[in-house]
Amino acid sequence: MVGVRSSGGLPPLPSPGVVFKGDFLARIGAFATQLAAAREREEVGRRRTLQGDGQEFVGYRPYRPGEDLRRFDWELLARLDRPYVRVHRSEAREDWWIAVDASASMGVGEPGKLQSAAEAAVASTAVGLRLGARITLVLSGSAGQARPLSLTRTEDLGRALATLGAAQAGGQGGLEELVSHQGHRAYARRCGRLFLLGDFLDVDPADVLRMLGGRRRMHLGQVLAPEEWDPAAGARADPGTSEYVDPESTARGRVGADPRRGLERYEQSLDAFITRWSGVAAAHGVSHRAWSSADAFESFLPDLLR
Repeated sequence: MVGVRSSGGLPPLPSPGVVFKGDFLARIGAFATQLAAAREREEVGRRRTLQGDGQEFVGYRPYRPGEDLRRFDWELLARLDRPYVRVHRSEAREDWWIAVDASASMGVGEPGKLQSAAEAAVASTAVGLRLGARITLVLSGSAGQARPLSLTRTEDLGRALATLGAAQAGGQGGLEELVSHQGHRAYARRCGRLFLLGDFLDVDPADVLRMLGGRRRMHLGQVLAPEEWDPAAGARADPGTSEYVDPESTARGRVGADPRRGLERYEQSLDAFITRWSGVAAAHGVSHRAWSSADAFESFLPDLLR
């Protein structure tokens, strides 16, 4: 919701766009290296515990610094003078589907929710590419008019940065638009990991859960603006606010004669909203993490990627 002082037209979105700052590439590089190495160590341990050495060998790929040396092929190094690691079937078939809500409600906040979701999407993409996953990146809202972006190499990260950097929050289609779209849904069901990044204000949990199945993993990243987490702070910053407007439906709500009571009701509804998604995720073995758009992605993304 966007705070306004009068009942005039729809106010402009506070943060409709995305800007990646100068140190962002260095941050995601360090993050991806650390997370990918940890993930590979976990996967090696899990395969040894559950499957022993019975996984099907399918080929080789170039070695990346920090990888587990137990997968390193020393004979190829001696013959070709280039480092390679062995690839098994589970890794070769891993596909990630990363969906970003770019509807109008994501333009709320300073920094905006779309900014935070875009940073999380790029960092997740960097980790996936670092692990050798094939990634499909999709956006909803007015930005969703672009075709899904297929990313298969670490060099493709620049394309993800360009696509998300050009995104503008707008339109009414949020995550519900993506999970209900027959083509998107059919493709996502062929992927091993699904990431949904947005505020989850418009999507039905039942529609999200229909995308589960088999050994597919799902990660729900829920971002809210600082003033949505703490509306009292927003009211103190702008005591002249008289009503709030939904940037997608244009529905308006009055602050009311008793602001304290109104804030209490809002906090109760917010807590119930987040608890509902957290409970749905826990009941179905889905990863869920809620955060403020003011939080750095390094603080919440490791939990979401588990």
